[in-house]
Parts: sequence; structure tokens; C-alpha cells
Amino acid sequence: MYCLLIGVSKIAINLPIFFSVRMKEWFQSWFDSPYYHILYKHRDNAEAASFIDELLQLLKPPQSASILDIACGKGRHSIYLANKGYRVTGLDLSEQNIICCRKHENDRLEFYEHDMREIFRTNDYDLALNLFTSFGYFDREHDNLRTLRSAALALRPGGYFVLDYLNPVVVNHATPKTFHKTIDGIDFTVVKETVGDRVVKSISFSDKGQEFNFKESVQLISPEKFQEYFKQTSLEVTHVFGDYNLNKYSAKDSPRLIFITQKIR
Repeated sequence: MYCLLIGVSKIAINLPIFFSVRMKEWFQSWFDSPYYHILYKHRDNAEAASFIDELLQLLKPPQSASILDIACGKGRHSIYLANKGYRVTGLDLSEQNIICCRKHENDRLEFYEHDMREIFRTNDYDLALNLFTSFGYFDREHDNLRTLRSAALALRPGGYFVLDYLNPVVVNHATPKTFHKTIDGIDFTVVKETVGDRVVKSISFSDKGQEFNFKESVQLISPEKFQEYFKQTSLEVTHVFGDYNLNKYSAKDSPRLIFITQKIR
């Protein structure tokens, strides 16, 4: 929870008090917006389930395993894993996501509103997941490390952390693209381009007579930089894959960059 910062003029005690509230970061505003969920309502749940099955086949967690879904969104991966009998905890910064997720809670499935940069629990999980490019949002490199260290702390020794990211090489060489989508009567215009060391989506539309503009901004983090990050945690890379079928990563043409890491015992 961010604090309210209060600055008081030192010139005279009867001058007004000025209030300054830290502006929301882009992901706080956009992910909590109902329009985010409208734009992405048609995500491929079958692909998500298939990817989870591939991970389970590779890692073979016991049925008693506990799993942490970091930046869980509306909980599609968490719900799928809980339906397979695992004990699952989903975390997300978006209050609206968690309100939606809690409709699915049961004795194996729980959800919490939580900033993934902060420590949640320690030595409690056998597997932690950060999927669908739910990383690289932050402006400060320190926040990337905080996120990875918090994930590592949540794991029991020998537990696995999976990070599913975009392939920065492919994205960096992509030409700017403009998409137009009409969903639920709303005409979205999405411009995707590389700006410096980030891939940025500018999202504009109008609804009920009001104009809206949002953005998504994700760092282009190289595989080498990720390796440096992991060396500063208790996580050791065991596999690097390039797609949801767990084929070998190729910088030139893989659609994804997926790290399987294990907490050092």
C-alpha cells in the first residue's frame, strides 16, 4: 500500500498544506480497468491448460504439492491446477481480478490481492509460476530482483519457479503494428511498437461518450540479463524453452522465453 506523502510549507505556519499522492503505475490503472478484461476476454484457455499439462509432465510435482500463481490475473491457471487436486494460491495486484477470482475459492484454492515485489510467504510452496509475460513492468531493475527474490523465498528448498516471458529478440525486431478490434461494441485501436528498451502498446477507444487511453509497457529483458538476475537469487536455471510445447529456445524465432529454475537446497 502506497503512503500518502504530505509536504508542509516552512515559510509560515498559516500557509496551506500541500498533498502529493504517488501516481498509479500503468499496470495498476490498466489491469484494474474493466476495459482490460474486455479487450483480452478471448484468451485461449485451451492453450493455457495445455501449457500447464506440459509443465506438470516435466516437473512431476506430487499430488500433495502446493503451488503459487504469481500475477494470476483472473485465475485461469490457478483454477485449472486446483481442479487437478493441487493446493493453489493465486496472487494479483488488481483488486477487481481478485474479486472475480474469489468466486472460485474452495478448500484447495485461495486468492489474495498482493504486489509480487513484496514477500508473501516463505518456504511454503513446491512450485511457483509467473506466466503470460507478468514480469518486466517496472521502471527500476531493483524491482525485477525484488520480484524474483520474493518468489524464491516462497519456495521450499528444491522447489521450482517457472517464468514465462516474451522473446525479447523477436519483439525487438518486429515492425510497429496497429490493430483494430471491436469487442462488446467498443472499437479498440492498439498500436504496438518498440520504444527504447521496452515494447509498448498504446490502447485507445471511446465508450459512453468518453475517450480513453491506456498503455502497456514491458521491458525487453535478454536471456543473459535474466541469467544475471537468477544468479542474484537462490534460483538456478535448469531449462530454457521457447514455446508452450517446451521446445528448445531459439533467439531468432521462438515466440516465448520460458525459464525453469530450481531453488538451491
